[in-house]
Amino acid sequence: MKFDKKMELIAIVVLAVVIIGEIAVYTASQDRYSTDIEFESDSFSYKISSKGAETYSILVMENGEVGAMTEIYVYFDGKYKSNYKEGVVPIGAKALDQKYYLEQLMKQLEYRGAVKVTMLDANELATVLSNDIADGNYSKGLVVVSGALPDTIYQGDQGDTIFGWMEKGGRLYWAGNLLGAFYSTEDDLHEVDGYQMLFFGAECLNTGDVDRAFSDVPGNDLRNSLSLMNNSVRYGIDAGMLASVKGNDKVLAFGYSEENYSSIVMTNYGKGMICVLGGDYSNDQRNDLAQVLSSQVCYCTELIETMTGKVVRGTVEGTYELQRTFENIAVYVYLGGYFPVHGGFFS
Repeated sequence: MKFDKKMELIAIVVLAVVIIGEIAVYTASQDRYSTDIEFESDSFSYKISSKGAETYSILVMENGEVGAMTEIYVYFDGKYKSNYKEGVVPIGAKALDQKYYLEQLMKQLEYRGAVKVTMLDANELATVLSNDIADGNYSKGLVVVSGALPDTIYQGDQGDTIFGWMEKGGRLYWAGNLLGAFYSTEDDLHEVDGYQMLFFGAECLNTGDVDRAFSDVPGNDLRNSLSLMNNSVRYGIDAGMLASVKGNDKVLAFGYSEENYSSIVMTNYGKGMICVLGGDYSNDQRNDLAQVLSSQVCYCTELIETMTGKVVRGTVEGTYELQRTFENIAVYVYLGGYFPVHGGFFS
């Protein structure tokens, strides 16, 4: 009995240290670190500063025809039904419910230097997406982790708002459950037939029991370069099957892979994009989502090079010479490796 009490006390102390550490990261990040990129015609210079000791990574990317995002919408509506299943958490820790997941994601985006982030309910979401479509000139993202799109933008019909929005440039980032399989109202969840064809034009989603993956997706080094951790492919996409319909130049898979399913897959939808992250809700999945959004990797991204190093209570400066002409060069810088504490996107 005494041993059990000692273990409980140790667990409480460890949890408190973790929580205090997270708070310190969130509140101190902007004061302790800075990053800057300045582009020239055939090069860019970088400057990275830290008041502590941190590893850094600089991703140099070619993003082709996809421009930089200007805003990220985050969907949450407590009045609407969701298909969200809370993740398993340690005893005494806060449950990873949908609201907490999104609140933490928004904090992570802030200290990674992401663009403006706005949380919207079902009606607000319908309004802003319709306004975007009317304006016709936008590059914005939408994060959905509710497991079901609201009926205000999706009811299983090709004419739904979500499709018109993506067609003209919107980017949908989806995590948890099968994309499009349900739409939600305030009262219920409604199943949709033929949902995979609506979103992808192919039956490519993992509807079976394949879950954990232990091999990197071949063909790129984005998993390592972005310090990605989520290795679940549940609800993920078979990138090869999708590419057979879309074409290899319209599909990008990275992260981990098992039985052809990948933990992260991106594909175009008109001028916009769909990004699906595999797995049930977890801290690793949320961390990967924050990296994907902050780095602005897209379906046509070519990773040119990743430079890594360490900055210790000072500033690291340098110049990167571009070896050829690029259509749309972009640079993502982050500090902290697998536990990022600061970041910035430049294009």
